[in-house]
This record gives sequence, C-alpha cells and structure tokens, in this order.
Amino acid sequence: MRFLLFAAAVFFLTFSTDLPFADAETFSKRFGKGSNDFGAQIGWGHTFDLPTGRDRINIGFLYFFPNWQKNLTGLIGEGWYRGALYYHAEAGFANAVDRGGNWLWGFSPLMAQYKFLSPNRKWAPNILAGAGFSYGDWNDLATREIATEFEFLLHIGAGIEFYNQNNAWSLNYRLFHVSNAGIEFPNIGLNAHVFSLGMRF
Repeated sequence: MRFLLFAAAVFFLTFSTDLPFADAETFSKRFGKGSNDFGAQIGWGHTFDLPTGRDRINIGFLYFFPNWQKNLTGLIGEGWYRGALYYHAEAGFANAVDRGGNWLWGFSPLMAQYKFLSPNRKWAPNILAGAGFSYGDWNDLATREIATEFEFLLHIGAGIEFYNQNNAWSLNYRLFHVSNAGIEFPNIGLNAHVFSLGMRF
C-alpha cells in the first residue's frame, strides 16, 4: 500500500508540470476514432467473500495484464459524459504469491472501456467491464470455490488516467471474478479486489 501511495504521488507531480492540450484539434487527433495503443496494468489483488457467508479462501496475488485498446467512436457526447468508447483486450497472469505461487493465466478479449475526456484537463476518469477465460492451478488452492483448471473471468472496474503528450499513467480498481459457469462443481467462485498501476504507450 505504501508503494501505491508513493507511486501515485510521483504520478501527480510528474503530470502537474504538463500543460493541457494546446487546442481542440490536437485533442481530437489524440483521441480520434480508430486510434490504438498498448498498455499494461500491474498490481495486487486479494479475494474476499461476495456474497458473504460462504467463508471463501483468502488468496493474495500479483496481477500483471498487458493490454491493447482501439478507439471505437472518437469523441462523443457533451458536458460531463463527453468521452470515447474503447475496445479493450488483455492477456496476462495472476500469481498467488502468498499461497505457494499457483498461477492463473488469463485472456479477456471481450472488454470495453469508456473514458470521460476533456481538452481542459490532463486526466480522465474511466469505467471498464468485460469477460474472458483462464487456465491454471488455482483450483488446487480453492477446492471449495472452483473445481476446474479452465475458468471464466468477469471484470468490472474504474480508474483515472493521467496524460502527457505521448503516453499515460493510471490508477485502477477492478472487481475480478473467477468461476467455471457450472461446468463442474463445486463452483461458488472467487471474487477479488484488484488495485493496479497502469501505463499506456
């Protein structure tokens, strides 16, 4: 947690020296329809009871997911909801470092992110949701929660992205769900809070 607070302070200081976008044309080009970029998120996750009452296993894990985005709409909307809708795909891993290092390899090709953009600021809130699948040996740890090596993933989250002229940094939260959709039982699933730092380039 101290590392995340330190990193957040560094990001704020770094971006506080950059000027907002010089004009509407530069801003529109930066977030134009069809533009795309690569990025990655690295952070820490921890499982928790959702819904409560089932006493799920506690797993703390390192989370690392590189990603690719494409702007589907260009700038749309007016006022507070002005922004752009992005297609988002990611692939990476979650490693249960506090439980012996079990791996979960994931690929989520069905995701979308909406960024609330304005030329008058160099930061943008965003929301993200989507789905994918994974393969790994977390079922050896969570024998009551998931029964198979193949699992489905669901993501829903939010964050804030800070821009400079060429790239961006972000602070992010997501709810991370793992289950096998009833392929095999037991299947009460795992849910986790994930806090991450991101970079786009």
